Amino acid sequence: MNKKALALCVASVLTYSVPIMPVKAASNVYTSISDSNQVRTAGLISRYYITISASTSSKKIYISGTTQSNDIMKSIGYKDISIEHSSDGVHWDEEKPNDDLLKSDSSSYYLNNYAVSVKGGYYYRVSLTHYAKESGWFGSSQSVENTSNSVWVNS
Repeated sequence: MNKKALALCVASVLTYSVPIMPVKAASNVYTSISDSNQVRTAGLISRYYITISASTSSKKIYISGTTQSNDIMKSIGYKDISIEHSSDGVHWDEEKPNDDLLKSDSSSYYLNNYAVSVKGGYYYRVSLTHYAKESGWFGSSQSVENTSNSVWVNS
């Protein structure tokens, strides 16, 4: 009987002492690679962030964000930038692709209200890839896909 009680106590302790995994919701805060679920291939990007806002008087969205490394990179910034729209906030279509925004010989690339004109009458969001590449012949690169929050733009 004592063995059964001891086994029950051990099982209870093990069951209720299992650490709980935190769940991340989308937010407008910096994400560190060590905190994210992204694969840390080269370890070049240390922080990344993207968000958008909308103008109340014109058909524009404003993109703000950062791609940051702990070292000077040959190239750092944003690739595969896609402005997407949706009538219901669930099903997204690309409205227009944008050129890559890359900076050379820097440890970060900050966007501060980068303006993009849109059609209006839809929800909008931005999907892009944060990108960093080291210098040298055998320099590694790292890419982290990210999607912003969504905003409504009047027509």
